[in-house]
Amino acid sequence: MTQDPGARKSALRSQLRAARKQRDLDAIAELDSQISQQIFDVLETIELTPGSVVAAYVGMSHEPSVNTLRSRIQDTGCTVLIPIVSGDQLLWALDGNEASWSRNTFGTLEPDPRGARTSSQALPSCAAIIVPSQAIDPHGFRLGQGKGFYDRALAEVAGLDHSPMIIGVTFESEFLPEIPTEEHDIPVDVSVTESTVRWFNTPD
Repeated sequence: MTQDPGARKSALRSQLRAARKQRDLDAIAELDSQISQQIFDVLETIELTPGSVVAAYVGMSHEPSVNTLRSRIQDTGCTVLIPIVSGDQLLWALDGNEASWSRNTFGTLEPDPRGARTSSQALPSCAAIIVPSQAIDPHGFRLGQGKGFYDRALAEVAGLDHSPMIIGVTFESEFLPEIPTEEHDIPVDVSVTESTVRWFNTPD
């Protein structure tokens, strides 16, 4: 009997997590500048201005990081938002000094939640949303960690007349021929790895 998409996703996640744990953390850190440069080049296609807002993230252990990118975006005068886990939703707060941040139950650093906004409040005004992914396929569908945080967040911008550009981030080895999909899955517009940018939906 063929497994349902949810079960296939779970099995694929286990394989990908095991492969990531085999990666050297120092080697992952060295890829930050390459991945960040690729994303920065993509962002230049939508002509960010000092008033632009970009939603980014702080990488979990063994996840592609975009720390260099966060600094570069802020150097242009743009605002960077970072997610905070709140129940089963994501809130969004200003990027800042990680030395004062705390770790959530998943071990990920989060900024001060004071002043944080919900996804429905924060994301529609973003120029781009940079999304960590475990894998992406040629149709732009991504595999997340399985908790649905980004599925719920991205649903707030799906179908908008001027929706933010959604940029999915993985390692090159995690660009797969196919990812099991479900009705709620929202594809990314662009896939970025340390070596390749793949467009699925080009900006106007």
